[in-house]
Amino acid sequence: MKKLIQKNRQTALFFWLLTLGYMALIFFLSSVESPDIGDLPEFSDKAIHFFEYAVLSVLYYISFRKSGVISNILLLSIVLATCYGITDEYHQSYVAGRFAGIGDVAADFIGSAAGALSLKLIFKD
Repeated sequence: MKKLIQKNRQTALFFWLLTLGYMALIFFLSSVESPDIGDLPEFSDKAIHFFEYAVLSVLYYISFRKSGVISNILLLSIVLATCYGITDEYHQSYVAGRFAGIGDVAADFIGSAAGALSLKLIFKD
């Protein structure tokens, strides 16, 4: 029994470290001056935000589940991922060639909701 509890803690820690590492990656990529990659389709940056924050909310959701949190996981995952998106937009406002925008925050929120809702449906909890 003790080994099972230890394994569960290690699994939870692994997922929390993965989540924090992903957040650090987002921060790092947001710190880089926006590269000139030519003409992208309209709203492609919103799709990037959507998927980026869908992944973050999925990581939050799994981390909470592995940590034994059983209530409000969906809401916690969406709120935390969206709040990180807001702080990331604020951070980008200070990076040369980057701009903060409410449209990006909206895409972050929608992606966060889609990611967490997908897992809620998969886990049926």
